[in-house]
Amino acid sequence: MRYAVIDISASSLSLLIADINGELKVQFTDRETLSVLHYAENGTLSLRGIRKIADGLKRLKNVAIKYGAEKCYVISTASVRNFKNYEEVEAALKEFAGVELNLLSGEEEAFCDLTANSGAPEKSLLVDIGGGSIEVCDPAGTGSSAFLDFGTIGLKRKFVRHTHPSEEEAVRIRRHVKKSLAKLGFGTPGEYESALLLGPVDHAIAEMYADRYGIKGESVELEYDKLKKLRNFLLTSSKRSLLIVKIAPERMNTFVTSVVALCAVLKYYGIERAVRSPYGVKEGYLLLVAKGGREDKETPLTAPAEAAEETVQENIQENAQESADENTQESTKDSENS
Repeated sequence: MRYAVIDISASSLSLLIADINGELKVQFTDRETLSVLHYAENGTLSLRGIRKIADGLKRLKNVAIKYGAEKCYVISTASVRNFKNYEEVEAALKEFAGVELNLLSGEEEAFCDLTANSGAPEKSLLVDIGGGSIEVCDPAGTGSSAFLDFGTIGLKRKFVRHTHPSEEEAVRIRRHVKKSLAKLGFGTPGEYESALLLGPVDHAIAEMYADRYGIKGESVELEYDKLKKLRNFLLTSSKRSLLIVKIAPERMNTFVTSVVALCAVLKYYGIERAVRSPYGVKEGYLLLVAKGGREDKETPLTAPAEAAEETVQENIQENAQESADENTQESTKDSENS
């Protein structure tokens, strides 16, 4: 059977079409750059942002139809999960794009990564640096996974004052990641010989690494010491923005933070080399769906009815006002306690 899955992430909408008859065979992929965070204010996604996502979803859904998909699923992780008006976003996307949104938790993301990479080499750690969470998995060892409930977006908000972290801010990020991993208690530092990098953030880092060190071909092995030098270059060089624009312009605001976070994870586990894995959340998700491991809502491969935009706008404005009132109340309480 031919399946399609569309993933809404912090920086893009991505489509995977695959045939699954015991094994997964990728037939087609597509991607649309879209920075969801540009349309957020006070933790609420705007109607314009919803419209942008809906337009992208309709286009990718049409691509799925063109390539003969029989079943289609739309998923999202922390990029949508963390919006205060998530319920309104879900309802609006159903109206505007005719999609049924399936929200994955951090645990589910990690399990999808694990499922997609069940044939990974011994003593390899899966690492997925995401915008809203960081997943680590041990596919060939314990067969388990875990996640940190923050990603590069949260790290940037917590530690970085400007677009890119300073050297001092990078130190605080590294300490926070390592401390959080120690508290998580997943795996033992020193037991892994290599890392498999999953997801678009890690793949963008690998592309920049290859560009920086003149590596040709699809297979790129990242050495920790060289990755650390790249991190230091990105922290200090005035040319870093030009390099980010060349490789991953949609990640301008979080790319350096992502490299800092990845270095921290590799350093904590004592991993000296890493390679990209071609399989991630979308592949694992479809394998689980095909095997009956998930019973999620299908997106009909038909055109949506016209949406009542005024009603959607009213719901978003009402939610935004409630959020603003809550923030005001919290600020007042903080002042009184002080």
